[in-house]
Amino acid sequence: MQKIIERVKQMVLKPRETWGTIATEEYLLILAAVPALAMFLGRWIIGIPIPFAGRYQLSPGASLINAIIWYVLTIAGVWLLGMVVSYLAPTFGATRDDVKGFKVAVYTYTPSLAAGVLYLIPALSPIVFIAGLYGLYLLYIGLPIVMGTPKEKSLAYTVVVLVAIILIYIIVGAVTGAILGVFGPSLPRI
Repeated sequence: MQKIIERVKQMVLKPRETWGTIATEEYLLILAAVPALAMFLGRWIIGIPIPFAGRYQLSPGASLINAIIWYVLTIAGVWLLGMVVSYLAPTFGATRDDVKGFKVAVYTYTPSLAAGVLYLIPALSPIVFIAGLYGLYLLYIGLPIVMGTPKEKSLAYTVVVLVAIILIYIIVGAVTGAILGVFGPSLPRI
């Protein structure tokens, strides 16, 4: 666990140097458990603030199912993004490599996954989005280092991958909403 914490710190504080190190490193998928666990506890213990309607607290079972679904779909979304990064690589002067594409995706998500601890207090969850914006910077500087993208094509590659990220978020959100909608009507009001 200490290695994961240290890697997150390095990615946030020294991203250029860290990209060179992680190009040959194992993945940090365990990091996806941080926001899932925080989400489970936050939605169960504190509840979800609903504007103009109060707060809703999920039952332990509904909160656990929510966290599990979120965890699985996050990993699936990161995997899908990794495949997109790899697939698009030749278009932007890089070599297709699924493992490297997956690493780029995992480390692009690192800031938002680490900030996912804020899901303990659901009202702070918008800050996770802000941390995710830093992930776009990591993507931009990581593509040339890990994928070998020429610097002059990195911005275009980043923009195309950003569009893919938005589409993945829409798909994951729709699937999550459809699955979790079953639990909505039975939420007890605090």
